Amino acid sequence: MSEKESVVIIGSGWGGYRLGYGIDHRKYDITVISPENTSAVTPLLASAACGLFDPRLAHEPLRRKDFHAKYIKAIALDIDFHAQKIICQPAFEGLEDNRFEVDYDKVIISPGCRSNTFGIPGVAEHAIFVKNVANANAVRTRLNDILEMASLPGTSENRQRQLLHVVIVGGGPTGIEVAAELTDLFEGDLGVLFPHLKDKTSVSVHDVAPQILAPFDRKLSEYACTALKGSKVNVKLNSHILNVTADTIETKEDGVTGYGMLVWATGNRSVPLVDKLNIMKTTHGLCRILTDDHLNVFSPDGVVIPNAFAMGDAADIDGGELPTTAEVAIQKADYLIKLLNSNGKASAPFLYRQRSLVTYTGRWDGVVQGSHEYTGYGAWLSWRSGNFFWTRSWRRKILMCYAWLMDWLDGREIIRN
Repeated sequence: MSEKESVVIIGSGWGGYRLGYGIDHRKYDITVISPENTSAVTPLLASAACGLFDPRLAHEPLRRKDFHAKYIKAIALDIDFHAQKIICQPAFEGLEDNRFEVDYDKVIISPGCRSNTFGIPGVAEHAIFVKNVANANAVRTRLNDILEMASLPGTSENRQRQLLHVVIVGGGPTGIEVAAELTDLFEGDLGVLFPHLKDKTSVSVHDVAPQILAPFDRKLSEYACTALKGSKVNVKLNSHILNVTADTIETKEDGVTGYGMLVWATGNRSVPLVDKLNIMKTTHGLCRILTDDHLNVFSPDGVVIPNAFAMGDAADIDGGELPTTAEVAIQKADYLIKLLNSNGKASAPFLYRQRSLVTYTGRWDGVVQGSHEYTGYGAWLSWRSGNFFWTRSWRRKILMCYAWLMDWLDGREIIRN
């Protein structure tokens, strides 16, 4: 029997993946519990969905030679903090009743979030979300389908225009980058692959907020909005969606509009585990686990629960209100890695350091906010190099560079998944 303490990580997202690699396996027995046996590189999903490179490059497998953590493909349903046990369910259809328990000495809760449909009828059934590589593949497949359907003999021009109208809900970085990549595709390779459809495509971005890219300064937001409109993206702000069907979207402001593909890139809601846990949570907005500035979980009465930490999108520091971004998850993971590897001797509280915000707006343009704010070609280079460095393995970095070279030489491939 191992004399090492057991550390169980719930979730395989940015934080969970980094923890699995960073915690010293010579000191701890490490286990990752997640329904996903890969970790999505979320900043790459928009590009992968629109044919810039193979979607398989936008996630990293957990089972690798240099990944020393044990992996269990399961869903964490509940945690008994007193007995230090996690109640799990296999993440396989038909095995849901085969529940089991996993003991821990320390648990790190990082299950992420799921997409929020805000209760709007039809969204769950008809929209494509952008959370993982399976979603990116769904966008890619649907994009190819609508192009082929619009090419069928006898298809009227009105029907073609409806099929080739892509609606994106969400004016955050993901939604804007999907719009940018689509317009690049429509204005570039589509003229060669589907020359008869080139002038019949359209992209609309809907956001309930009065500006896109809310985390950015208004000046940069307005620049991005102007850049998108220059790429013929119809940006609809203060847009309230009422209903969605298989081929129409209804808004309070514009009524019913037809579409060929609906991409939902907005809103988070908590996963069932977070909803169920009897611990202290936020009381407004997204339901998140509240922690102290050492990432310890609180019981409902405000007392720290021993050996329980929380981080990532599912958690927030009491009074901190940090965003649900990869950068926050990574910095918290690094903090816990240092804490655990030093046997708990890292006494300084967690301090988040904001890095530059980068978003692509199409046609070799973009916006960057940080110590220096800039736009244009330099911003595009920052975004492209950021894509390269977000990728975690050298194998995928090399394959991405090859894919970009082939796109430049021979155009994008939107058929292969």
